[in-house]
Amino acid sequence: MMDFSLGLLGFFFALPAIYGLDPSQCITPLGMENGLIKDEHITASSSFDHGNVGPHHGRIRNELHGGAWCPLTPATPDLKEWIEIDLQDVHMITATGTQGRFGNGQGVEFAESYMLEYWRPRLNKWMRYHNRTGNEVLKGNINTYLESKSQLDPPIWASKIRFLPFSYHRRTVCMRVEIYGCRWTEGVASYSMPQGDKRGNSWEFYDISYDGHWDGEKLKYGLGQLTDGQVAPDDFKLAFYNTNAQGWVGWKNDTRENTPIDIVFEFDKVREFTAVHLYCNNQFTKDVQVFAEARVYFSIGGKRYKGEPITYDYIEDVIFETPRNVSIKLHHRVGRFVKIQLRFASRWMLVSEITFDSTSINGNFSEEEELEEKSALDDQIATPGINNKNVVSAVNTQGGLGNYLGVVVGILSVLVLLMIAAIIVVIIKQRRYKSSLRPSQVPSGCDKAVLYQEASLGRFSRSSDYADVKDSEYAVPLQPPTQNYRHPPPLLDFLPKPPPGPPPSERYYAATEICNTGFVPPPPPLSTPPPVRLSRQPRYVSNTSRMHVGP
Repeated sequence: MMDFSLGLLGFFFALPAIYGLDPSQCITPLGMENGLIKDEHITASSSFDHGNVGPHHGRIRNELHGGAWCPLTPATPDLKEWIEIDLQDVHMITATGTQGRFGNGQGVEFAESYMLEYWRPRLNKWMRYHNRTGNEVLKGNINTYLESKSQLDPPIWASKIRFLPFSYHRRTVCMRVEIYGCRWTEGVASYSMPQGDKRGNSWEFYDISYDGHWDGEKLKYGLGQLTDGQVAPDDFKLAFYNTNAQGWVGWKNDTRENTPIDIVFEFDKVREFTAVHLYCNNQFTKDVQVFAEARVYFSIGGKRYKGEPITYDYIEDVIFETPRNVSIKLHHRVGRFVKIQLRFASRWMLVSEITFDSTSINGNFSEEEELEEKSALDDQIATPGINNKNVVSAVNTQGGLGNYLGVVVGILSVLVLLMIAAIIVVIIKQRRYKSSLRPSQVPSGCDKAVLYQEASLGRFSRSSDYADVKDSEYAVPLQPPTQNYRHPPPLLDFLPKPPPGPPPSERYYAATEICNTGFVPPPPPLSTPPPVRLSRQPRYVSNTSRMHVGP
């Protein structure tokens, strides 16, 4: 059972899972025959007779007026004449077709050979097409009525394309043409990376179909094998034995001093990314393995990669040697530039195809990035020698955002200092208030001892709970001494009562109120007799059993 599972897993690994545009399905005529390409989008270097054999008559399988486009001068190896088709947007062109001038059986002109040139906005120049073997000359027609169709391997990514009649000897030619392919929906405008390395004396893991600039070390501004939708054979050696086979692009760890490989993709507009797929080789017995770690960075303008990268660690596989597609989720990150950083897991790392799952989004991202770059440039000019990083401009002043931020920071600093000073003053006042003795609430000159004495009206037994006072209206309790607290009853008593608590604080007595507002006797309770005349003095008799009030 285990062997069956491993074999099934190896079978799925062997399947070349392709994500992205499949060139075998990109074979639609782009509009020369059916008229989708307008006449104003078809131009030429010259015409023998514009109204009769002008460039707008160079449509395949059409017999209008003269029946084809015929240049003013004959075809030569110098390639002076051309017919140009403007596709408006970038398309993937996988094949071309040509015919001669039939002219109702009267025409005898056709091109035996021709070359192609193409234009892409990112290249910003015309490029001469050549196939994987380096051949630039494509086979043309052998008569005036049959179509000669040529498959383009590698395909062409272009928004404009030119057909240039070619002949080793001087001859008169006329052409009708068609373009086959599809709209380039992947959005990749170019990718930049280090060129591949050599393995031995004859093996080169180069990106041979790359159409950008190569400065001897790094590839820039072009497209090539990593985006053509074709995967290399399982065994990387077969690409060297078969010149028509798609090869691998590879890097050697020894020559790179264990530094990662950076591949930067530029897109036509800002896009939202959900995944990236890398088709990698894993012939570990030949020192080739899938990358150990991949980090993916995102940027709007291509100069600052902000935010944390997405990191993906690949689990080493030393069981199956079949190539496999490694997919990395990108969690809806946004950018126009994507940098993939690959770290070596073995001596060699080979990649054949890299595709993205993404959708274009609308927004003013490009203007924002241009504003950032302009602000950074202004700051560098204003203060040379200072390394200003991550500078963002928000105003169109000469000093940029630096002066504006300086004012804001200064105001915030003053506010923070004032708040700190206020907090310190409040804390100091609270500490002083707590540490100082509180003044008595009883006014000076007020004898509290008098307030807590019992009035003496005559002869009566003195009690320890009351004392005589000059005022005969009230008898108020004296504060019991703290040393005479009653002890709780013995444990043998039934339901012992809790010991009396300390007397309430001063504010619960009437003494302070009396001293502050003047003495105004409260109304007597209902249990006391009504007040007598002033001529008579009440007598209070107290004893241990009860208190009697008499005349």
